[in-house]
Amino acid sequence: MSIVQQIKENDPELKEIRLAEDPLAYAPTVAELCDALASNTEINHVRIDRDFLPCMNDEDIQPFFEALSKIPSLLDAQIWHASVQVSILAAFIKATKQLEHLQFGCLELEGEENDFSLINEAIQGHPTLKSFTMSDFSLNNESISMDETIAVLGTIPNLQSVKLEVSNRRRASVVGPTRAAQKVQVTLSGAGLAKLLSESKSIQKLHLNRLNLDSTDFGVLAEAIKTAPCLREFALPHCNLDDGGCVKIAEAIGQNKTLEKIDLSCNKLTDEGCVTLASALEGNKSVKFLRLWGNVKISNNGFDSIREMLEQNCVLERVPLMTGGTYGVATIDPLQAGRSGKAA
Repeated sequence: MSIVQQIKENDPELKEIRLAEDPLAYAPTVAELCDALASNTEINHVRIDRDFLPCMNDEDIQPFFEALSKIPSLLDAQIWHASVQVSILAAFIKATKQLEHLQFGCLELEGEENDFSLINEAIQGHPTLKSFTMSDFSLNNESISMDETIAVLGTIPNLQSVKLEVSNRRRASVVGPTRAAQKVQVTLSGAGLAKLLSESKSIQKLHLNRLNLDSTDFGVLAEAIKTAPCLREFALPHCNLDDGGCVKIAEAIGQNKTLEKIDLSCNKLTDEGCVTLASALEGNKSVKFLRLWGNVKISNNGFDSIREMLEQNCVLERVPLMTGGTYGVATIDPLQAGRSGKAA
């Protein structure tokens, strides 16, 4: 039985589909695929990737998303690797009131900055959304300010996870080599992120990657982390975190009572920042995982401070490292090596 037949006949075993090839690989016409999707009541997870949308005619993209939005059982939508009009995505989000997980990746959003506000309107107060991811996205040649989007995320009552990753380059496979050479312009302030943590009562995971943050941003973000009511995971890789910003973040980590997993990898930390973190974690009772790899200026002296901290901290379980010193590529693993903090 072909996949379009399975979709149309509501095969109870077909809960998840990935559409990654030319649409005509799944059905004789896009219209037939749309009709099948619109009538389905069993599919929970859809991932759109690779060649699917790039091979689709422009006039078929809107009917496709309209059909997808009619699946009443759809909980998870992952939309990757395409150039799509912002208005089409916004209409899709608005129509899928049962959606719990939404992921956008490697997208060239078509429209102007004012059009991007349609996404914000669609997700505002969304009744069921639990996770929201935007990774490697751009808006034609316009700059995008994500602060309004972040503020709107704070209105979603059940939102537990937010992941934002910014790329400096577009994908040539999506926009072609000429436009791929143009720099992506996405801005996001620490004040906006702080507001999200302060206003949301449900955020458990905040993952920020490749954001251009500065000392002021880290300061206001740190203040919000101190009192975030249920934040369990906080990731800040590739965000220009230096020793000065680390002082503020470390203080927040020390005061927060719910954090369990922290990722500060691939930043600008030195031994000074590592010592600051070790001091903040010495009496911490919640953090179980700390990732520091990719901070190439941390030497053995800095990692020694982590090892010494583990003599007092009985909660931290793993500290993945990446250094060329005594530890090599290693993990400080107290559970395997004992509380001496010996590199495993």
